[in-house]
Amino acid sequence: MSRLSDNIEKARAASRERLEIAKEKAGEGTGIALEKMSESKERAAALLGDGKARAAEGVAATRKMAKTAADKSEETITKSPLAVVAGGLALGALVGSLLPKSKAETKYVGGAGKKINETAKKAYGAAKEAGQEQIENLGLDKDSVQDQIKDLLGKATEAAKSAAEAAGDAVKSEKSGK
Repeated sequence: MSRLSDNIEKARAASRERLEIAKEKAGEGTGIALEKMSESKERAAALLGDGKARAAEGVAATRKMAKTAADKSEETITKSPLAVVAGGLALGALVGSLLPKSKAETKYVGGAGKKINETAKKAYGAAKEAGQEQIENLGLDKDSVQDQIKDLLGKATEAAKSAAEAAGDAVKSEKSGK
């Protein structure tokens, strides 16, 4: 029986030794995991801060572009009210030409409608001519005006894209950090 007791005691000692080794390895693994989690949390916070800053920059740029566009529009309206009126008339004529005529309209205002249409065409022509004169007086040509509008729209589009990307990055960073 003594041999059996010795074997049992050796098995217990070996088990205790393995248990201690396992505890040490688990402690080391826990420390490493906590360290990695802390590093990940710091990186996520930094990314979130960067994303918020980029979003704020994008919003500021978009606001600036909107203010610039509003100022230019106000300036155009102030300097060239006839051009604005001409544009409004042209837009109204375009919308009016796209709308279908109803039977009631033809029946009740058919003749008057023709006269109104002819008068509107004359007014549109006069407004267009006045607008072109105004543009020529400012020393602008069709291509330069179109280039300015394209440039302004391009900048506004880029600012909006930048703001959207920054916001998306911030949301992604915040989701992955949680």
